[in-house]
Amino acid sequence: MAAKVQPREIKPGIFQLELPTPYPIGPVYAYLIKRDPISLIDAGVNSPQSLAAINEQLRYLGVSPPQIERLLLTHGHSDHYGAAQTLRDTGAKGIFIHPRDMDKVTNRREYYLRMRPYLAQMGMPPDYLEYFVKFIVWETPYARDLDMIHPIRQGDLFFWDGMKLEVMYTPGHSPGHVIFLEPEGGWAITGDFIFAHITPDPIIDITPSGFRTPSMPLHMDSIKRFTARGIHTYYPGHREREGRTREALEELKKRMAYKKRVYLEILAQGPMTPFQLMRRLYPESKKGEAFVLLSEVMGRLDLLEMEGGVVAHRTKDTITYSLKGYGKP
Repeated sequence: MAAKVQPREIKPGIFQLELPTPYPIGPVYAYLIKRDPISLIDAGVNSPQSLAAINEQLRYLGVSPPQIERLLLTHGHSDHYGAAQTLRDTGAKGIFIHPRDMDKVTNRREYYLRMRPYLAQMGMPPDYLEYFVKFIVWETPYARDLDMIHPIRQGDLFFWDGMKLEVMYTPGHSPGHVIFLEPEGGWAITGDFIFAHITPDPIIDITPSGFRTPSMPLHMDSIKRFTARGIHTYYPGHREREGRTREALEELKKRMAYKKRVYLEILAQGPMTPFQLMRRLYPESKKGEAFVLLSEVMGRLDLLEMEGGVVAHRTKDTITYSLKGYGKP
């Protein structure tokens, strides 16, 4: 039997809860603000294990779901919002999320299914597409669709007894990602926005109108705006209990430079689809990893295209990328 995890107080009245997930990333951190009004930032997945963990840690802190007045969501990925509807069914109050992620939390299955033709255009073969549909069926129970949700936007302020947090819109990893920062204290609760040792995958996003969001360029712009705010400490959604912004940004810069060199070296061999590039980068990867890895590839290709290093060749059925000037005399 797994050892019980106790909440960790990161600031007076703010507790970091560790919740299990079924994903390779491991546990997710949610944050209980035990001040008036009691609030929860992120909610974990909708699994028996995660629900048991969150209820146990709430009891340890002397809080029950009906006392939670606000559920504030950093973004619409299942490990961060999946249990929100269940918590509200047991008494928690209003759920808040950025409008740009509302489509994926109100009809997650449709959000995923509209990606299929785009994944095919990126070169994903039929057997991988079939596996992707199986993944949708597998994941659906972990994230119940939400209703009666409230929008949060850039610059919104949430107040508690003796404290306030500001919403900063940080699209990239998800188009509706936000963080909650305390500018006077120089710290923030950051979801999947920044980590010291990994770069958040810019997950492929197709809007209801059929536009594919340029996720990685958006993320890098969000990083620039975040850097300007002078936040020195962050509390993320995974792995690190807390991080130092300066060190994380330095490591991110190194990773971005390294990956850029690798991508350009591979594309120097000739034009290829994003899926072919993914298989060159990760030849041992499994079908279940393809969507996340292809998201990384598309995000970095978007960035390289924007910078002018690569050129996209688009047809109705296929998209390929090559180095700028490849094949010219």
